[in-house]
Amino acid sequence: MSNLTAEAVRRIAGRLDEGRIIEIIKTGATEAELIEAFEWLYGDDAMARQRHHAPDSRIALLRDILNRVEIAVDKDD
Repeated sequence: MSNLTAEAVRRIAGRLDEGRIIEIIKTGATEAELIEAFEWLYGDDAMARQRHHAPDSRIALLRDILNRVEIAVDKDD
């Protein structure tokens, strides 16, 4: 079971839309996994080289959710 709360996600990842917060919580990730995903995404290359491995699948999923660019859709079109 995930120990992540919406508040923890915001504390770790900053401002995210509610949809992404819910998506992150639904992964069942821990705070440590979200922190690692955030570091993979925003850390420097030296940090990635020190790990000597690719992120595991949950970390990669979290990284992809964090990295997703939200596109605003104009409903008048």
